[in-house]
Amino acid sequence: MNISPYSHCKSKTSTLLEFIKNSSGVSAIACAVLLTGCGGSSSNDNDSIVRPDSVLGIWFGQATTVEGGQEMVLIAVSPEGKATMFSEASRDTLIAHGSVSENVFSSEDTMLYPGANMTRHGSMQATATEDSLEGSATVSGRILGFSADKVGTSEDVSLTDIAGNYSTSRAEGSYTRSFAIDADGIISGSDSNGCSYSGAVEPISGMSALFNITVKADVCFDDFEYEGLLAYGAFPFEFQNSINERKGIVIAAEDSSKAFAFRQFSPQD
Repeated sequence: MNISPYSHCKSKTSTLLEFIKNSSGVSAIACAVLLTGCGGSSSNDNDSIVRPDSVLGIWFGQATTVEGGQEMVLIAVSPEGKATMFSEASRDTLIAHGSVSENVFSSEDTMLYPGANMTRHGSMQATATEDSLEGSATVSGRILGFSADKVGTSEDVSLTDIAGNYSTSRAEGSYTRSFAIDADGIISGSDSNGCSYSGAVEPISGMSALFNITVKADVCFDDFEYEGLLAYGAFPFEFQNSINERKGIVIAAEDSSKAFAFRQFSPQD
């Protein structure tokens, strides 16, 4: 059951999602779109240009929840056939592995990770038409519809741009996690449970502001190695009782052996 595009955030997208060039910031994964390497040089290869109707890139919109409500989500789709959907409100995270064909993404290997860390397996399909994305995921017999608009950028985003410090905490203040990302994409961090984090961000050829990320968690109850996507921008989630206008990162990654999702939404300080 697809839902109609949201109206509030669509009007904000063009003003809130301007990426700055050569700014500093830190947190989760990879080199920027349209870059050929971590050094940050632009690619002039026409094959790396994303077509207007392409399903690839970063999208912001609404999705239904497992409980039947609606919430704002960020969706990212990479050329390697990886897709993520993240909600800052519920912290529900969907991660799909599939294929990209023309303006369509499809997957029969889709996992939904609700905030309580449970897993549900299913499928996903998404179709892009110009700057709009429509689709649905079916998990445990329940259909989750989503509708989103493309998050555009006129600037190339490099590792230097995302370098910085990022942190996230639960509303009740009982848990915090902090990341630092340097200009080479190297990640370090820790959380209030005593975990330490390391990893790397890598650019995705032909993409801007979307990166591959690997995060290794050590000295935890168990050790995990997460792989997924990192998106960078000023995404208009509701944050601290207002609409976020700060640039930051959204990370959605998973450890395949334990089917455990790693999520982080962090506006940059």
